[in-house]
Amino acid sequence: MRSWRSSRTEVHASEPKLPSWSKKSLFAKPRPSEEWHEQIDFTAGAHRPSEQKFQWSLVKRHTDHYIKKKGKITQAEIDVKLASLIEQHEARDVAIAACAHAMSPKAVRALLNVELNVAPTTFFGLEMYLQSLIAANHCSPTSVTELEAKWARQLLPYADHGANAAGRYLEGVCFMLRTTDTPNMNVLPDFAILVRRALKTYATRLEGMKLRCQWVAAYGVVAWMTTLAQNTPATTPPGSLMPEHLMDVQFPLWRIWANWRPNIERSVQL
Repeated sequence: MRSWRSSRTEVHASEPKLPSWSKKSLFAKPRPSEEWHEQIDFTAGAHRPSEQKFQWSLVKRHTDHYIKKKGKITQAEIDVKLASLIEQHEARDVAIAACAHAMSPKAVRALLNVELNVAPTTFFGLEMYLQSLIAANHCSPTSVTELEAKWARQLLPYADHGANAAGRYLEGVCFMLRTTDTPNMNVLPDFAILVRRALKTYATRLEGMKLRCQWVAAYGVVAWMTTLAQNTPATTPPGSLMPEHLMDVQFPLWRIWANWRPNIERSVQL
């Protein structure tokens, strides 16, 4: 038979413990970084840097107040502290919009490494990356060019993630090359990296569909290339990179897919 003392001890052992934070005063002052995260999220709300209603001056004010609390610190120290805040913030584009004006252009650009911001294959993070470019250009024009910001804005409708992401991105890039005066992709190095990545993913997907005889699905995936081929201008504007040039060099098979006309009704019956 268990003693009263042992059973009493077991009861105490099974009682839930209060979390450590509950021991702190409910009126404890939040850390400056925690306060900053909450303030810019509340100020931005559901708006993104590409929207007219985005509160640029207010989110910047929160950052200025945060820096002021740190006392007299160097620009290098400011860059480190603000970069840390941005890295920890879920809405990275909003954080850049709040901080870029107070950072050196070099520090801002370092945060916009496309390899680290956009996932390969799925392109997860692309929309956030485009919004971040827009934010950086608005607050620190020397860190992101006007051309980059223009591309970022125009590519937002094509930003997707998942199986269709690569094709949608390529469709958007071809639209931009058709409608803007872009001499070459060297002036847009980060977008060029994404193009190479997207073409590899896109070509692999089409090859997989071909091997599995998924002709109906493949026809839907290449529809935008068919439209591109049909709208090719008779003459090429001098000094401009056309989408056909880009595709011919990096994905020569695109013309075969673009001119492919399957019998959809028969394919469905198979």
